[in-house]
Amino acid sequence: MDKAFIKKYGTLLLLAAGAGIIFQLPYIRETFYVPIQNAMGLSNAQMGLLSSGYATMATLSYFIGGMIADKFSARKLLTFSFIATGALGLWFSTFPSFAIGRLIFVLMGITSIITYWSACIKATRMLGGEEEQGRLFGLQEGLRGILNAAVVFGMAWVFAQFTDEIAGASAAIKVCAIVDIIIGILNFIFIEDTKREEQSEPVGTVVKEMFKTLLLPRVWVLVAIVFTAYSVYGLVSYATTYAQQFFGMSAATAATLGGVRYLIQGVGGIVAGFAADKLSRGKVVIIGSIGMALSFLFYILIPVQEGLLGLIIFNFFFGLFFIYAVRSQYFAIHDDAGIPLRLSGRVSGIASALGYLPDVFMYTIVGGWMDSYGHTGFNMTWIYAIVMSLLCVVFTFILSKVAKDKLPENA
Repeated sequence: MDKAFIKKYGTLLLLAAGAGIIFQLPYIRETFYVPIQNAMGLSNAQMGLLSSGYATMATLSYFIGGMIADKFSARKLLTFSFIATGALGLWFSTFPSFAIGRLIFVLMGITSIITYWSACIKATRMLGGEEEQGRLFGLQEGLRGILNAAVVFGMAWVFAQFTDEIAGASAAIKVCAIVDIIIGILNFIFIEDTKREEQSEPVGTVVKEMFKTLLLPRVWVLVAIVFTAYSVYGLVSYATTYAQQFFGMSAATAATLGGVRYLIQGVGGIVAGFAADKLSRGKVVIIGSIGMALSFLFYILIPVQEGLLGLIIFNFFFGLFFIYAVRSQYFAIHDDAGIPLRLSGRVSGIASALGYLPDVFMYTIVGGWMDSYGHTGFNMTWIYAIVMSLLCVVFTFILSKVAKDKLPENA
């Protein structure tokens, strides 16, 4: 087999593995909520503050990370990210005081975002030319899902080996942290470190150009695409809650679907990636967004009867396929937008910081709807998702009109 092929797709596999695993630690409370709570003696409010510290730092970090990715080698940034995040995970596995726990999560907001996210996107873009961007990002998303499932099931297995749930959670967290450190070492060995990645611009110039980038109309269209698609991605998590409350789904079934979800991510991302290089990244996003809208419409149309639980589960998988298809391409379309590689880090940083803002307000809004209106509140949530899906179609169409020409390298 061709050595260049092995190197390219071996690197992609490494990037995909990292993309799935590095975020397991910042979101570890979702997997081991009760053991962590008991080990640290925390209230539910304090558990929430652990995550809010991470989310706040992450939002700020996307902007900074975009500039960092355009200034320094992706290889060095990725290596630091995994080793530092793994070290923080080992520290947290000792279940320190609440104050130290908050500090660890804030620091993870730096190591998993500032020095990682935009660098990962840039490293993926550098693996191939314009004609390969769809499949590269699609494969990364798909492999990320499959490897994520493997890690989650592996951590669950380690946890199950202990009769003491606190000891089991600590061991599972240590395993995840050690895997992070190993991936960091592999990044240092295998990620190509070339002059193409290095920037000779002083930091002040990079900061100034970050603000210049904000003046580009196509960048704001990219932000809108990520914002609308990410909103839908966040809202699909309520589907299993809906099925439990109104269709009789058991908690065990809901947990199983959470694991299977990662496998759907694998299928949706890979299929979308190859389809994008045949059709176009924009067409895949449009088709996927229409599929997302139809899925949420079906939640409204399906009558509330326990006998229809199977139909709800099928619709859940149907919607997930299209959600992950869209998610695999909303950074690949940066190439369609004519964004030169030199600007890749800062543009992905802007698109992430502003595009992921639904995390800040959306869950509070829809949670209030559900608390106040019950079943009608869920329908309001599904309508919100439909609107976001259709807006994603509109903004993707707009992008095809405003970004016909590639930006010059000195833009």
